[in-house]
Amino acid sequence: MELIKYPDPVLFQKCPDAEMSDETASLLNEMSQKLYEWEGAGLAAPQVGILKRMVVIDIRETPQRLYKLINPRINWKSEEMVESNEGCLSLPLLRDKISRHESVVVEYFDENFEKQEIHTTGFLSCCLQHELDHLNGILFINRLSKLKRSRALRRFKKLQSEKPIEEQNKNP
Repeated sequence: MELIKYPDPVLFQKCPDAEMSDETASLLNEMSQKLYEWEGAGLAAPQVGILKRMVVIDIRETPQRLYKLINPRINWKSEEMVESNEGCLSLPLLRDKISRHESVVVEYFDENFEKQEIHTTGFLSCCLQHELDHLNGILFINRLSKLKRSRALRRFKKLQSEKPIEEQNKNP
């Protein structure tokens, strides 16, 4: 399982639903291992070249909780917005301020194929929105204005040329 990085076209594709199968559960376990190895907060299946609606998230709270989401959907978003300073494993070293809904309700199936719902705010809410964007072919830079996105991509190219590959693979 390899990390897919910008500008790979797989990152811009909308994912179909994942099947409820042993293979899906196995892929979620492997994605979870990679999430910790790459020191990320979240990882969506397209980021490892799998076009299925699957996400793993661990925002390193206490108590620690690893979320494994199959076919997640946002059922509700608050009107209130918050700004978060986001980064992405697929855009190493790049960070920018993104406006997200303060609270969301997400429905999904867990690794046991049981339907779940999570009501969340704060960093977990932003992380869920970020990862679910990936499932729809949207990167966090697509949430920036055209001018800010252009500047961010220039910064990204500069960062990639200045940093050794080992540093690029670490979460910013």
